[in-house]
Amino acid sequence: MMELFISCGLASLFENGDIRVIAGMSGIELAHETLERSGMASERAVPRHTISLSPEYWCGVALARAQWRSGLRFEQLLDFFPVSAFIADYAQKRVAFLDALPLDISDADRAEKIRAFGSQYAAEAAAAAVSGHGGGTADAPRDTSLKTIRMKNGLSQSQLANASGVPLRTIQQYEQRQKDINKARAEYIMMLSAALNCDPASLLEKKQG
Repeated sequence: MMELFISCGLASLFENGDIRVIAGMSGIELAHETLERSGMASERAVPRHTISLSPEYWCGVALARAQWRSGLRFEQLLDFFPVSAFIADYAQKRVAFLDALPLDISDADRAEKIRAFGSQYAAEAAAAAVSGHGGGTADAPRDTSLKTIRMKNGLSQSQLANASGVPLRTIQQYEQRQKDINKARAEYIMMLSAALNCDPASLLEKKQG
């Protein structure tokens, strides 16, 4: 579908900020427009909102964010943003995230946490792709324990900073391995583990043999 989106000309309109494309169409409408412009017209479905948004949806969000941040064309982005790898990785981590949710959580809270997880995952994948320019999700280093546990809790970095009292920049440096969390101040580890409801030791990095 992404190749059709590019070849039919809609990607170019998106890249140039065409208001009808970036704000006037739902994802389903955009998909139908892509098919029609590509000579593959189909019966239009009525757009509807669902609680559980698909890996493909969040992949689209990540690509859009990466395009906005970088100013690159979608055709260029596909050279270092592996769509299939994103979808597979997100689907796997979403299952782990869902398994970690409390059994007694309400449907509304569950839906909110799922959306927060997807949004944060897409945002971080886009940022990694843009900063890496050739790395993307497929070649990205293993996530830190802190990032994995944070995402399972459905928290953004700023939300964790607010909940724990640990500075946002410090959290970012731990997750990017600019600082070694194994050498962190003990109080920071305790503050983070309290906010994430986890064992303090689980935040530490295992040394690779």
